[in-house]
Amino acid sequence: MQEQDLKLIFNAIESGKCLAFLGAGACTAFRKNAHEEVPGLPTGGQLAELLAKKCQYTNGSVYDLARVAEYFVYTHSGNRNELEHELQEIINAGCPPRPIHTVLAQLRLIKIILTSNYDNLLEGELIRYGRNLKRDVYDLNNSRAGHFKGSFHFGEKDIILHKMHGSIDQPDSLIITQSDYIRYLANLPDPDRGMPDYFRKFTIPQHTLLFLGYGLEDWNFRVIWEGVLAIHHASGAQIISYALSKQPADFQKTFWVTRRVKILDGDITDFSIKLAEHFKLDIPQLNIEKGVQK
Repeated sequence: MQEQDLKLIFNAIESGKCLAFLGAGACTAFRKNAHEEVPGLPTGGQLAELLAKKCQYTNGSVYDLARVAEYFVYTHSGNRNELEHELQEIINAGCPPRPIHTVLAQLRLIKIILTSNYDNLLEGELIRYGRNLKRDVYDLNNSRAGHFKGSFHFGEKDIILHKMHGSIDQPDSLIITQSDYIRYLANLPDPDRGMPDYFRKFTIPQHTLLFLGYGLEDWNFRVIWEGVLAIHHASGAQIISYALSKQPADFQKTFWVTRRVKILDGDITDFSIKLAEHFKLDIPQLNIEKGVQK
């Protein structure tokens, strides 16, 4: 990460016009120090592999989560209950919050976060740090999923969390199979069943977008682009968005820069530390108090 890019992100946060998107990489293992790694939730690929073993799905050594989940449901005669049970077992395994959750919970200048993650790690930290949380869980099965009543007037501690692809505590809301993603994209522009206009039409085009924990070729990231960011791009907005990714390929940087998304090469834990240092925040997991290592 270049210092110049960090300054631009800090400025966007300080302006109150930074909207964070949180992906699966935000929940994976992190290094506490040079000798100790704290286990996290599985990546999308790892989750796909775990599910593949349960349903005897084989496809060499590469597993696509949406495809594996679709096959899992197929092997259970179209009944999702067993898939939802397996996901709950894996995701509710007792993983502690990551540094990025802790930092975002303290950043009161960030008022809206969108996540495609199913876990409740961020909610726990938001509550622990005294945020007034309004949570909106998108549910494909809800015929009025698009009717969210938000407000552009926020108190100091207020924050909105929109869970784009459902939440593990509402397992039937999870968007995980190929069919789910297709239905999600088809519903997006529907004022009743799609992503609430509050986010899609009003909030997203007016903010600097910060993508954390997304693989640039993941289904989630591509679905967000095709269904949501294309509006940001088509609106003629000149705002540059940022995506943090470890060792992105040159072609990925070139591809996304044409869509006004600047790819930053960096580690999400290192980025969390930079945020803590600049904004004088705590990260107890790393023994950091007010941005200073103890």
